[in-house]
Amino acid sequence: MLTIASNPIDTARVVTLAGRIDATNARQLEEQCLAWIDGGDKRLIFDLAQVQYISSAGLRTFLLAARKMSSVEGEIRLAALNQTLSHVFDISGFNRLFAIYPALEAALAPEPS
Repeated sequence: MLTIASNPIDTARVVTLAGRIDATNARQLEEQCLAWIDGGDKRLIFDLAQVQYISSAGLRTFLLAARKMSSVEGEIRLAALNQTLSHVFDISGFNRLFAIYPALEAALAPEPS
């Protein structure tokens, strides 16, 4: 099961996910991400502190969202990955595709000029 909650903070939409991101719910997350981007959001920050598992379908969802976000010159940041998620992102090479932050607060901070 996956719980998706979002909250606009400053210029970003913070998306808090909890549970498992797998083939049974990745499509729901994908559709929601694309709807946010189509709706004008240009900065999505995913708080993954409560995600225990991500499958290849979940990784694909993040990749599709990143491609869509790139087309509107926006950005996606990931925060608070646990050791398991960090390992999956490392071995898949996704750690080189996304800005990953140790905590939500760090992901919310503006980039230094």
